[in-house]
Amino acid sequence: MTTGEQRRDYPFQPGTTAALSPIGWAVVMAGCLLGFAALMVIGAAAPGTAGRWLSVLLFVGLPLVALRLAAGRRWMALFPPLTWRDVWIGLAFVPAVLIVSGLVALVVVHSGATTANPIIALLAGMKGWDLALFIVSTLPQLLGEELVTLLPFLGLMALFHGRLGADRRLAVAAAWLISALLFGALHLSTYGWNLAQAFAVIGVARLVLTLPFLITRSVWTSTITHVTHDWLLFGTVLLLAERTNFVGG
Repeated sequence: MTTGEQRRDYPFQPGTTAALSPIGWAVVMAGCLLGFAALMVIGAAAPGTAGRWLSVLLFVGLPLVALRLAAGRRWMALFPPLTWRDVWIGLAFVPAVLIVSGLVALVVVHSGATTANPIIALLAGMKGWDLALFIVSTLPQLLGEELVTLLPFLGLMALFHGRLGADRRLAVAAAWLISALLFGALHLSTYGWNLAQAFAVIGVARLVLTLPFLITRSVWTSTITHVTHDWLLFGTVLLLAERTNFVGG
């Protein structure tokens, strides 16, 4: 498949040269599940730097290995060459994610009890080398989050449109919504199993995060949006922590 073909259609769909078989999709979904399980289990069992890096690398690596097994040499259809258009589209959606998720978060906060993301407290207590290593480790983790969202999105689209014959736009919309709900479900333990936070705040934010991919068909674009969004939040947390320490000191 040429770069132009990759940009015209979604990767791995029936009828394209990189199409996956039902068994191939099963392998890919298993890789996503195993990657997430590794992130959760190893991250909890070995919370230090080495354990975090191992869990993150398995989180991103296992879905990629599964995709390589299922798609062969055409696994790179998900990663077309990055262009300046991809970069600008990725950056352009960052304000939209911040605004939409912020508005939904305000509604959720005013409607009931919420749970703080433990990463906020973790970041506020980090300094120097430990902080730098943690920030760097979020790069592969956020790519992994894109993979465990977009691969199910593509699998659902292949099922709805390619296998069941649903209208293409309906298939995209259904896969977009379901994959956002799955992404929210992955964050349930992070937010103390608070359904409103996981599905409303995180799920709605995911809907916006997926839009750059829908436009470009490139995982790089949504990853740029995701990384920029999260790093802006990390930077805000660190600045507030520094200001608090300065005032308190």
